[in-house]
Amino acid sequence: MNSRRRGFTLIELLVVIAIIAVLIALLLPAVQAAREAARRAQCTNNLKQIGLGMHNYESANGSLPPGEKGCCWGTWGVFILPFVEQSTLFNAWNSYGRNVPSGGPYDGYLRYAGAANTTVTYTKVNSYCCPSDPNAGIQRNGGIRYHNYAVNYGNVDQAQNAQFQVPSPTIPNTFYTFKGAPFTDIGSPAIDDTGYAINFASLTVTPFAGITDGLSNTLMSSELKIANPPNDLRGYTWWGPSASFTALLTPNSTLPDTMGNGGCSGIVNPPCNNGITNPNGGYSMVYLGARSFHPGGVNAGMCDGSVRFLKNSVNPITYMGLSTTQGGEVISADSY
Repeated sequence: MNSRRRGFTLIELLVVIAIIAVLIALLLPAVQAAREAARRAQCTNNLKQIGLGMHNYESANGSLPPGEKGCCWGTWGVFILPFVEQSTLFNAWNSYGRNVPSGGPYDGYLRYAGAANTTVTYTKVNSYCCPSDPNAGIQRNGGIRYHNYAVNYGNVDQAQNAQFQVPSPTIPNTFYTFKGAPFTDIGSPAIDDTGYAINFASLTVTPFAGITDGLSNTLMSSELKIANPPNDLRGYTWWGPSASFTALLTPNSTLPDTMGNGGCSGIVNPPCNNGITNPNGGYSMVYLGARSFHPGGVNAGMCDGSVRFLKNSVNPITYMGLSTTQGGEVISADSY
């Protein structure tokens, strides 16, 4: 007997392929959402670890660490290393730079990019990297690592100059005065050739007791998105001006960041300007907004150690209230 072998027809194959394609199209967004949820959870854990490190630092030293020591002699990321299980890395940091003349023969050697400190600044610290950012931990500018977290400098610009009102980039014809922040720049070494310090610290570090608005109502840290152009310095958090954010810009704002010292690089996403002039004070303003790759907002650490997800739609006034330490604002827990 002759048997007749029957295969699939072309139409049947096309139908099967179409069904598989539809199933993949339905499942892919769910898979991507699950992966992003896992990345966001890891990012939250990183901020919790940073918050715990800050609390341990404050307990050991009586205050939070400096946000930065000038441009080049360490940022908060260095100072809390022993409290985020990175004691060996911290021991590789040479802090003697504050004791040599600025511009002297050893000055460059002892800065963050100098040979005395590149063991630290060339190292990727996983707890400082958000897994949602494809550039997290990337090496640029000779090998310096870029990271994703910054600390809160308050409701105005990075200068935190109390004698000038700062214009709001989000609300026209509105100006703000500085109302305290958990972190600040305590100044560069500025030591003369005789070895005597001059104007080393114009501002001081903050103890938890100095946060009168309450630890649970004050931002400690948040995310920064590393910009794509290699010469853009956002995310360059071993360098002082890149280690902070302010609340002048709401989370993931479409308005540009501003940076000094040529920190912006051309037309980039997110947008960036190389400093703008404050019409009230006549000085160049610098401020970075909290930004992330998470849809709808950013993860942010509070001074009590908790982590919140702040929506892009948060009211600018509420957001500024969360950034101050001594503003006396009344903020409802459901307003952000």
